Formats: sequence, structure tokens, C-alpha cells
Amino acid sequence: MVQLLGESQDLLVRHFIVFIEVELSKRGISYGAHPLLRPFIETHARELSEFVLKGIGLRHQFGLQAIETMAGDPARLLRVDLWDSLQSHINDAQQHFVSGVGGLQRMLAEIEAGR
Repeated sequence: MVQLLGESQDLLVRHFIVFIEVELSKRGISYGAHPLLRPFIETHARELSEFVLKGIGLRHQFGLQAIETMAGDPARLLRVDLWDSLQSHINDAQQHFVSGVGGLQRMLAEIEAGR
């Protein structure tokens, strides 16, 4: 099974943190909007990363024979379908976040109205 570890996981989480920050700022939501916004962003970035990592792992499971075949040629380990799959999962995760961001806007507006 393909698994991203260490720095690769960290890069993916950081990618989603920046993505979420940009999407929220497009809607006028910044870190000053609510004290729990930073943990919200970090939690959602980790959840989106987990979605991508699990999707990659499930989609790219290799048997022992396939691994033995690829082990002789390192270039075969850099499979185009793996990168396409990674990009596809990232795009799906981003679209999912964008589709639900209106709920956050409504919640923040309700909190502000209640003050």
C-alpha cells in the first residue's frame, strides 16, 4: 500500500492550512473573526489530509510481485497514476471544504449578531 510519511504528510497539512486560510479570506473571514478559528483551520487541514492519505492508500495497493518488479527499476516507483490520484484526491478534498464553508460564515454571523 502506498503511504505518505513524515515531511510529505506535513507538507500536505500545510498545503491545506494555506488553502483554507485563502478560501476563508476570500469570504472576509480572518483569524480575528473568532478565537477558535485557528484550531478550526488546523483541524480541518488535518482531516482533509487524512482523506487524501486514506484515498491514496486504498487506491494504490500493490501485491508482493508488483513491488518486486518495481524494485529493480526505481523510475517505475514514480508512477504517473499515483501523482494523478494524489492531485485528484486533493482537488476532491478542496471542493468538499469549499462546498461547506457557507455554514461557517452563517455561524460566525450568528455569533456576531448575538454580541
